[in-house]
Amino acid sequence: MISLYLGGARSGKSGLAEDWCLASDKRVLYVATARSHPSMAERIELHRQRRPAHWRCVEEPLNLVRLLQQANADELLLIDCLTLWLTNQLLAGVDLDNEIDRLGRALSQCSAEVVLVSTEVGQGLIPDDSLSRSFVCASGQMHQAIAAIAQRVQWCQAGIEQPLKDGIR
Repeated sequence: MISLYLGGARSGKSGLAEDWCLASDKRVLYVATARSHPSMAERIELHRQRRPAHWRCVEEPLNLVRLLQQANADELLLIDCLTLWLTNQLLAGVDLDNEIDRLGRALSQCSAEVVLVSTEVGQGLIPDDSLSRSFVCASGQMHQAIAAIAQRVQWCQAGIEQPLKDGIR
């Protein structure tokens, strides 16, 4: 099963996704995509403190496909967050269309349950600069591709989730 938690910055999406994972009887592997940076230190520490001690955690800023291919059916992967993964891909200079396609294929073939967290960035003004426009376009493309294959898609705002697409576990 694939679940996607979408929302704006500080919308509560990570906490809601974590709550979903806590209700599972599967082993949780928390996949952090953030790169360590002073601007992210406070957020990373908050996420660390909130995570249960028995969850395993790996930091994987780029190669989510490999993790998905190696996952076991008895695992639940919580990937937080796709927007940072996409940023890392953009800064690495890779072909974003290709990486989004690879991610979608890997998710479709993954035997584990996967919960994805991602920030919706396409509801504001269209950015002036080409790099930001490319990112917003790729982000929308990625969200649409994942929502198409996900069984559950939750919109999150103010710590409240609203189902957009609701499958059963």
